[in-house]
Amino acid sequence: MISHHRAFIARRRTERPSEEYRELTTTEWDEFLSHFELRKVALGTCGRDYATPCQHENVCVRCPLLLVDPAQMPRLQEIHANLVDRLREARDQGWLGEVAAIETTMAAAAQKLEAMRDRAAQPSTVDLGMPDFRRDAGRTSAEPER
Repeated sequence: MISHHRAFIARRRTERPSEEYRELTTTEWDEFLSHFELRKVALGTCGRDYATPCQHENVCVRCPLLLVDPAQMPRLQEIHANLVDRLREARDQGWLGEVAAIETTMAAAAQKLEAMRDRAAQPSTVDLGMPDFRRDAGRTSAEPER
């Protein structure tokens, strides 16, 4: 399987234009690295692809690509509590459009908080055991090779 994958990669590389495999300029490399610096936000890291704009207009709490830093859980809880107060005010004032937007953001914040709690409750390492290649290959060492 590995040799087939390597052959596939080699075949694909021969089909692609050679200019795609040129050395990057310093400017291109600096631009690429700066993209990752710009992905750092208050609650964690934005997981969007390189050179793509933010589709959520920096409403990071709503974005499924936000990778929340576990150390920012208190900040996210504070944001959620603030949203509860804003929702109450919007309902009192009859701002129905604001109510809908706040409810959407609250649901996203609650989902992220729940995911953080679930992640914190899980063990950090999992023992996967040692694979038995003979069983996986469908033969044992006792079988003669053909």
